[in-house]
Amino acid sequence: MYKVGIVGAGFVGRRRAAVAKAHPETEVALVYDMQEEVAAGVVGACGGRVADSWEALVATDLDIVVVATTHDALAEISTAALKAGKHVLCEKPLGRNPGEGQMAVAAAAESGKVLKVGYNHRYHPAIQKVYEVCHAGEIGPLMSVRGRYGHGGRPGYDREWRAIPAKAGGGELLDQGAHLIDLAKWLLGDFAEVKGYVETHFWDMKPLEDNAYGLFRTEAGQIASLHVSWTQWQNLFSFEVYGRDGFATAEGLGRSYGPEHAIVGKRKAEGGAPDIERFDFVEEDCSWELEWADFLRGIAGEGAPNSAGCEALATLEWIYRLYRASAEGRAIRREEAPNI
Repeated sequence: MYKVGIVGAGFVGRRRAAVAKAHPETEVALVYDMQEEVAAGVVGACGGRVADSWEALVATDLDIVVVATTHDALAEISTAALKAGKHVLCEKPLGRNPGEGQMAVAAAAESGKVLKVGYNHRYHPAIQKVYEVCHAGEIGPLMSVRGRYGHGGRPGYDREWRAIPAKAGGGELLDQGAHLIDLAKWLLGDFAEVKGYVETHFWDMKPLEDNAYGLFRTEAGQIASLHVSWTQWQNLFSFEVYGRDGFATAEGLGRSYGPEHAIVGKRKAEGGAPDIERFDFVEEDCSWELEWADFLRGIAGEGAPNSAGCEALATLEWIYRLYRASAEGRAIRREEAPNI
């Protein structure tokens, strides 16, 4: 039985605690949040006890620490937990910038402990179907990805922590954009260059962006065209992959993002409408449980988990190369340093 500590008891921390409580191999031992009553609520639902501080939690005899804080604390707490000999599941994007991410990745390498970053979108059933189809070669060699992800915020969104540069590190690109870049890189492999723009169209949050438009290219010439937005107004998730012989798409994430489904289309040699197969996923979102199980397999030595620390660091570096591309008005290559 692995003993788990949760740092950050907001929506994501509560979800992680509930998953840890339900899994037969893990139990919640400690919970810390800056608001003690919030931590106490998680303890009441999932067990364990409230920690006096995150430092005290990290110093306790635990096996796993989940870090679900605002961006400014992710890397610091993850690094401390890894140095204290704990395995860490840190929420994306791992830090406010690549320098912070590098700190956590180095600590994982030095400690020999597992550092996984929370990219639960990889485990959504529609995305899993797209990945399965692509890697089975059903739509032929991959040519391109088109991804769109966005929502419309809420009154006062530009006064929440995501609009504070010192806490957030970046805007929508670092928030939902991290998911799209992670997924595109997962399917196409590493990129060679990026060009694009980050803009603040509506929300009063400069220098942070509320929209980002990125065009990523692999060395083989595959393109990922990605747009993330806090001015979508109606929540949207759409991820499309095109191959020489067909396409596979994932739409929706459930709840306000609409019913989750995948579509696989096979191109006909003679032309005309492709053969279409649709897969609807109406069951409750189980991506969090699947991600936790993958994390535990990594701890058990059964292969590296998806979105391990080094993968997440690469995603963070591409985010910052897009920031640099927008600022300098040119394509930024992989060998060029991200703008830290």
